[in-house]
Amino acid sequence: MSRYVLGVIAAWLLVMAVAGYAVLGHERTLRDGQLVLLRLAPVDPRSLMQGDYMALRFELDSQLRAENGKWPAYAHLQLGAGARTTFIGTGDTPINEPGRVSMRIRPGAGGASLGPNGFFFQEGKAALYEAAHWGGFRVAADGTALLTSLYSEDLRLLGNNRR
Repeated sequence: MSRYVLGVIAAWLLVMAVAGYAVLGHERTLRDGQLVLLRLAPVDPRSLMQGDYMALRFELDSQLRAENGKWPAYAHLQLGAGARTTFIGTGDTPINEPGRVSMRIRPGAGGASLGPNGFFFQEGKAALYEAAHWGGFRVAADGTALLTSLYSEDLRLLGNNRR
């Protein structure tokens, strides 16, 4: 085999190893991560009419502030009844205290957020998600957070992201 072919094979194996490592990390977060609920902020209801997509915003995002032009790495949250959260501050390191959790802040063009800007669901199920008031996340110890579900005001599970 030529050096070129061996190089291509080595590069492909490296890409596959990195992708596999990332997938395993997310699977571990989904399996072992702590359940955390973030209250949803109102969004344009027309986004429910886009088929299988619901636009999301989180109330806590409005409390995130850049410091000296730079976003802090983590938002620190207090866990309340039913895994509901309240904002207690930001920092550059995660906290490890009972009843508290840190989530990585996701800087973006329109500001920072603790979660994604959308939730995908099966087409024709939009009416089910109109009652969504809480976003359910699984959060790893390092602050990695994955949106897994939406809940009603009374914490009734409305649906999960497919795996």
